[in-house]
Amino acid sequence: MARQGRIRGKQKIRRSKKHRSIWFNSFARRLGRGALGLATMGSLVLLGYLGYQYSQRVPLLNVGEIRIMGCLNATESELLSLANIDFKDSLVNLNLEDLSRRLSRHPWVEKVRVQRDWSRKALIIEVKERAPQALILFEDLYLVDQHGEVFKKADPRERMDVPVLTGLNHKDVAKKDPQTTRLIFKALDLLGQMRERRMFNARQVSEIHLSKQHGITVFTIEGAIPIRLGTESFAEKLNRLEKILPDLVAKAKNIEYVDLNYPTKAVVKMKVEESGPSRKS
Repeated sequence: MARQGRIRGKQKIRRSKKHRSIWFNSFARRLGRGALGLATMGSLVLLGYLGYQYSQRVPLLNVGEIRIMGCLNATESELLSLANIDFKDSLVNLNLEDLSRRLSRHPWVEKVRVQRDWSRKALIIEVKERAPQALILFEDLYLVDQHGEVFKKADPRERMDVPVLTGLNHKDVAKKDPQTTRLIFKALDLLGQMRERRMFNARQVSEIHLSKQHGITVFTIEGAIPIRLGTESFAEKLNRLEKILPDLVAKAKNIEYVDLNYPTKAVVKMKVEESGPSRKS
């Protein structure tokens, strides 16, 4: 019995030593894998840092070309000045968002998209310009875009074949007074409709007068006839106007104004010294 007890004791000792050996080997393997992972990560970080530093110094990654597309009124030299890019600059290191913000400061630029073309080492700048719809008269003439924004002072060299908006206060426009903003959008709506017409279209209008009390009055290029249109039902009113337009043009010098704000009629007010009372057409 004593012999059997000694045998069992030795077996327990052997099992304990074996267990410690297995645990140590497992721990060593985990430690080795962790050390290898840390070494790999460190190598990657170091390689990334060295690659970044290399990219900042290698001329092959410098800006080789700047392509600007979509310019009609803004000049390339103006945009390049705003971009402030040197051909020694790294294409990798350019902050495209900051560059876009700088280019957006140009009054003609509505939207801008900037991207890299790695194959050509080029910086591509795509510009969408504002579309001027009218001029607006304050102390000077300014341009109004398709969104009703007054975006720049008109340059005499910029030949704009668009009507002039009059009657508005500069301060009301700047602070976006609701009534003033509504009148501008109404004028742009009217112009949009007139551009699609053949007989009486936007090219036949020299001035659009805006009034908070009376709405819109357009002045014809031929004869400078004031035509009162209010702020609603432009299509129906223009249809009525076109029916009597030839007669109006023939008698333009005797007409004081034409009022289309009546449901089914056009009221033509003749100048007193020429004829006397108004008549309805």
